Amino acid sequence: MSEMFCDRLLDAIDEKRAPICVGIDPIVESIPAAVREKFKSRNESEAAIDAIFEFTTKVLKIVSQHVPIVKFQSAYFEQHLWEGVEAYYSLIQEAKDMGLLVIGDVKRGDIGSTVAAYAAGHLAEQSSGDDEIATPDAITVNPMLGLDTLEPFIKTAKDYSRGLFVLVRTSNPGSAELQDAPLASGQTWSEMLADKLSVLAADKGLVGSHGWSSLGAVVGATQPHTMQSIRGRLPKSIFLLPGYGAQGATAEMTRMAFRDGRGAIVSASRSILYAHEEAKYSSQFGTNWEKCVEAAVVDMKREVGQVVGIA
Repeated sequence: MSEMFCDRLLDAIDEKRAPICVGIDPIVESIPAAVREKFKSRNESEAAIDAIFEFTTKVLKIVSQHVPIVKFQSAYFEQHLWEGVEAYYSLIQEAKDMGLLVIGDVKRGDIGSTVAAYAAGHLAEQSSGDDEIATPDAITVNPMLGLDTLEPFIKTAKDYSRGLFVLVRTSNPGSAELQDAPLASGQTWSEMLADKLSVLAADKGLVGSHGWSSLGAVVGATQPHTMQSIRGRLPKSIFLLPGYGAQGATAEMTRMAFRDGRGAIVSASRSILYAHEEAKYSSQFGTNWEKCVEAAVVDMKREVGQVVGIA
């Protein structure tokens, strides 16, 4: 069996000295005009897929020099039907060929044989004839239907040395209404979930040589008020921290997720991919959107590194 996901991730973070992740959220309307113009003579569907593929491939080449891992948001591919799904898996292979680890942001969660099928489709190694089909190194999963729904994901993650990031405290503004709801025990709903997940995360089949688990947690970087509590309840779980940049989170807001410089990855999507839309970068690099992407990644790496102490 290959090295556990948690160990691969931590080693990659150490190598790049960057506990950060770039989210791949290809919004066709935001893709630079210079890319979209190349395909304007094709029909709308083909033009969208071709623009997404070219743009994403170029972004991956830029960020692979600076970050250990990327996160593909599957919804932006699925909306383009089968061609979008094909592009999703093809671009995951492109990312892996560049030495990047990949999270599939799929947020799946269901019951019985359905969740087992989701686990197989998103985590298991696949093949089609003589061709291997790349699947993510880890995926995001939704526990809201009960912890038993995580069992097929955990089994598949163990079998294939993959990882999971369980939604615990999300970054959207409306999440507080349910996730911060107080229970009779005095815990919030998210804290109760974290306590239960800590038992699963400590399974010896998930804990790697660095002492961290391949069962991680999604904790919004926009939620610093609960970060310390959840970190204490999930001492072995690596946190995926979305919300940096466009959603308003700063590097400082992620401080309590880390322990001795480890245990979390800060994720940014739109603020990196579409940095050319920001005056801060367009004023320096004009229409050179690739330079804007690289500058935004370097800035994020520096800011998070200073907070964590690895700059």
